[in-house]
Amino acid sequence: MARGNTMVPFGYEEEPPAQRGTLLIFETFEDWSEHETDMVAAIADERKFRKVVLYPQHEESLRRMGVPCAAAYHKRVKLLEELLGNKPAERYTIDTWEGKRKKYTPLDTSLRFLTDKYASPYFVMMNDRYAAEFAGYKGFDEWIRKLRLIVWRRFGVPLPGKLMAYGDRLDFIGENGESVEVQKN
Repeated sequence: MARGNTMVPFGYEEEPPAQRGTLLIFETFEDWSEHETDMVAAIADERKFRKVVLYPQHEESLRRMGVPCAAAYHKRVKLLEELLGNKPAERYTIDTWEGKRKKYTPLDTSLRFLTDKYASPYFVMMNDRYAAEFAGYKGFDEWIRKLRLIVWRRFGVPLPGKLMAYGDRLDFIGENGESVEVQKN
């Protein structure tokens, strides 16, 4: 007995899914405003992401990564909740798992948690400072094969050669969310 067979008319072509994947955003979120949330919404609409997950990191994680952040975790989460007030909750979410841990969480642990929780394919948006740090981590080579990285050229930080070696897995966006070409060093 055949299992899972379905009958379709001759010439039937399955429609591609209208929306795809999950956009995971790693950022401090301390200086975000309506401009940044509108930029993310425009990127999500343009690329047809099914889910946008904003992932603020705990102060201890940011300190260990060398990323400056003056605002407390709960204040950043509250700011994000206010900024996302008019966005649909089924599409935009703030994942507060790291706030419950209240300690340093390695980036690969966070990625493992988020990829287990949300639907694939995965796109990770980071600013250039985060991306340069991420490229230096031990698990970078493994993760870059599982996801696409969207690098937000926000701070003008030079990108390491290891990151640029995976140019086919990277997209670059400028300050206003437009696609940007970046030359290899």
